[in-house]
Amino acid sequence: MGSDTSKTCPVLKTRTLEDHSDDFSRLSENALRQYKLSIKQKYESEWSSLSDEQESLSALYNEPVIIQKNENGSFKNISVDRLLMSYGAMPVILQGDSGSGKSIIAQKIMLDWASETSRHLNVVFYLRCEELMCVSEEINLIELLSYSCSLTSDQISQMLQHSPEKVLFIIDGFDELRLTQAIFDMSAITDPLQKAPPEVILCSLLRRYLIPKSKLLVTTRTRNTLNKLLKGQPCFTEIMGFSEKKVETYFQKFFSKEYDCVRANETLLTACSIPVICWIISEMFRVGADVTSGLETITSIHVDFVSTLLEHHCQGLSQSVSTLLRSLGQLAERGMLEQQVLFDEKNVNEIISDPDGNPFLCRFLSKRRIRQETMFTFMYHSFQEFFTALYYVLLDEEESQRKVRELLHTVERGWALSCWSDRDFSMADVEVRQSKLLQPVILFLCGLCKKEWIPSFFEKHNMAVSVNIETQLKEWISTYSQRYQNEHMLFILHCLYELHEKSFIRKVLEKLVLIDLSNSPLKMTDCWVLKYCLQCCEHIRNLKLHVTSDNLKMLQPELSRCKELWLMMDHIPDDVVGLVSAAAEGKILNKLNIKKLDNHGKLSGYLSGISVSVRDGDITLSIGTSVSNSSVTELTVTSPHSLISTIDWVKSQREWAFNSYGYLSSGQHEVRLLTFLQSASGLKKVCLHDSLLTKTFASEIPSFIQACPSLIELSINVSGQLMLEYTQSMKTSLEKMGWTLIVFVCAHAGQFQCSLTNLVFVMEGEGEVLYRVDSWDLRLLDGLGQMQPAGPLYNIDCFNGSLSGLHFPHCEILSEENKDILAVAHFTGGNVETMKPLKVTETHVMTDIRDLSLFGLLKRKIFPSCPVIVQVILFLRPITARQRDSILDVHLLPWNVPLSKVQGQHKESTHITTSSKCSLIPGSEYSLRCEPEGSTVQPMTEKFECNFGPNYHPTFEVFVNFNTEEVRLSLSDKTEGKEVWVPRRIVFT
Repeated sequence: MGSDTSKTCPVLKTRTLEDHSDDFSRLSENALRQYKLSIKQKYESEWSSLSDEQESLSALYNEPVIIQKNENGSFKNISVDRLLMSYGAMPVILQGDSGSGKSIIAQKIMLDWASETSRHLNVVFYLRCEELMCVSEEINLIELLSYSCSLTSDQISQMLQHSPEKVLFIIDGFDELRLTQAIFDMSAITDPLQKAPPEVILCSLLRRYLIPKSKLLVTTRTRNTLNKLLKGQPCFTEIMGFSEKKVETYFQKFFSKEYDCVRANETLLTACSIPVICWIISEMFRVGADVTSGLETITSIHVDFVSTLLEHHCQGLSQSVSTLLRSLGQLAERGMLEQQVLFDEKNVNEIISDPDGNPFLCRFLSKRRIRQETMFTFMYHSFQEFFTALYYVLLDEEESQRKVRELLHTVERGWALSCWSDRDFSMADVEVRQSKLLQPVILFLCGLCKKEWIPSFFEKHNMAVSVNIETQLKEWISTYSQRYQNEHMLFILHCLYELHEKSFIRKVLEKLVLIDLSNSPLKMTDCWVLKYCLQCCEHIRNLKLHVTSDNLKMLQPELSRCKELWLMMDHIPDDVVGLVSAAAEGKILNKLNIKKLDNHGKLSGYLSGISVSVRDGDITLSIGTSVSNSSVTELTVTSPHSLISTIDWVKSQREWAFNSYGYLSSGQHEVRLLTFLQSASGLKKVCLHDSLLTKTFASEIPSFIQACPSLIELSINVSGQLMLEYTQSMKTSLEKMGWTLIVFVCAHAGQFQCSLTNLVFVMEGEGEVLYRVDSWDLRLLDGLGQMQPAGPLYNIDCFNGSLSGLHFPHCEILSEENKDILAVAHFTGGNVETMKPLKVTETHVMTDIRDLSLFGLLKRKIFPSCPVIVQVILFLRPITARQRDSILDVHLLPWNVPLSKVQGQHKESTHITTSSKCSLIPGSEYSLRCEPEGSTVQPMTEKFECNFGPNYHPTFEVFVNFNTEEVRLSLSDKTEGKEVWVPRRIVFT
């Protein structure tokens, strides 16, 4: 066979395009006309429903929502007409679940080309993988294509050479290819006349070894394995299902009166966004079945449909219903395990009597070289999955449990392998794909556990899931929901929805630290499932979603059950105000983060991100904008009303700038913002990023601070060159008001230490560093085990220079017990990375850095605790008219807490300087003694804990007669009575 191939190959290679041009022009017009005619005849006549009424593909076609995914997670809607227009030779991958309409879309593209509505292609070849897997002999590409069309081998050869860039291959049903390592290794064929198994030929097309300039469209249920076969970056698209408008269009075509009962049932309306469910419901309308109640899950819809068909189309069968269903299940399971959707007539007859009369199977003729062969397939692939699950239910108890156990193990093994799969194709990818394809069987098993939804027809034949299988499924879900809280969590939620047991759903979900569904945008049915699951829970700890603005409306009433909520969206709609208000109230939802994904830089909204968090009554808002000199605005308020009004104001400014092409001079936007914020009640902190510090802007800052008495921090991260003369004049004004300006200017490479915080910056060259001390969010440390803050959290930016390292001040007294307990935490995008220090000295922890954001020190908890260096900070409160005593606030704080941060919260009080250094043990109790007698200290004893903010409350309060000018303070260990801070003279005046 190899020698025959080698003799024929040169024939194709030696003939030039010029030799073929006349031949091609003569044959192409007639041959293509006949080929197109055969396609139109096929798709305009072969579609038929259960009522035997023939309908054309054009009449039935209803386009679903299709999205094109970008690498950064963003997406955009794309029509079938545009699917192949803009991507040159880049492969287009069309992904969708069973019953989403992938094959119908592929066939519609064929029909459009044949109807000459798609003129950018010379020829389209439709390769149906399930049919090609029935070809047992080795063939070449030309022969393989001749199986799927009316063109001769010579005509196909000439068309492939004439304009390969105008040839489209549609590979429909990639999942049906039975891939092995050997198949992959063989699939580097470059000669269209070289013979090989069909799957090798198809893989060679996918890997662009064959006809590399051609266009390629591949439909698939799974994506990971296919991604490893493709060369270059493909265009990934996904079928999201019908929109609500398209569901209405579908039913209005055929069942306009019946649509009212679909629209009245929100669950059914949502389920009909899946194209196959739309078809099932329409077929039930045809036979007059009742669809007004009981159809809550995908399983219940399939059960009801099967029951309806058995009642209307299976009367007078030669075998019992249970035998028929068991035989269908046996055939379905064989196909699921062997990756087979087409069954030859002989094998079907061995299992099923009278397959021609079986309403659940479709019969068709498959083309062979010299004959046609009768083949069978299930009406839709979802029914093959359903009957496999039903088969496991109908088996005897022991065999049923064994089958389910093996199924669950196969899926779990695939999940585990997917976490460790290599970049190149391997046998692990085969198992991962098989695992993905078997998942729907688990879904249907979960749905069959809901006994009250099994119709009376099924009960009559004693068909129900045993308690043992239900227990197996629940134990599996409980275990693996803990292990896979992101990549497989959506599937687990669908399993919970099919089970439809509220108490079990609550038990599973409320134990989870995180539910991460942010990898891909949620479909309408996904959102419905999530909505139901959230309704079953009192609260969810942390939920991350990638959701469209339309689907947010469905979910929004339930999202306030989450303690933390992260949303990634195509754009941020006005509807988010309700969520912002809920977060501001802080009843359950106390942290909200909404981010608009950038779609190749295209402006699709005026806000690029909103983040709201609530802590100790303070509401922090961060706003990222798309049309602004100031890319991020962050502020902290105590009033929810101020929060909403700020969002509305920022949106109005962006809309004004965009619609009127308005232009504000440098610094004017910031000035307008500060003017507006003067009206915001309860304003505590303001942070502006990427702002240009102009003379006008700098002059407005002191007056803004004076107008906002509740303000304790103003941070401005300056873009461009920092004008030192402006900052110097500002510094003088601010110091008179009791404020401190932190700007760090490094004139050359070297190490520079900030005198306010003792933080050291390692610079590779000249630069300006702007930083602030931020607040720890301890919830972000949940996954780090026994780690706790060991210093302040720093938010650092560097301009016009290179910051390569940081030295963090620490307060540990180093010993053999604690020399290795310190680490550096780096926070980016809601995630935390721990870095091992380069070196730890008696005062600092040194580390290199790659990028800038939030940094802080962590330490591992050890028992018993080791002593730390502590500062005793004193503030004398102002005396009021009705006050008899002077009140002295005594703070015990770690040595590396900046004094300026504590002073910022006690601006009305007078700081009293004293020698404050001492050594305390976290977790130990201490007492404060004050002389002279007659003074009062509260509390009498207090436990010392390392506090790194955000709030600094006094550890002790000392009440003395307001005429007192001097006191003596000392601090003692309660347990041993030993003085740890010997008596100090404290002078009040």
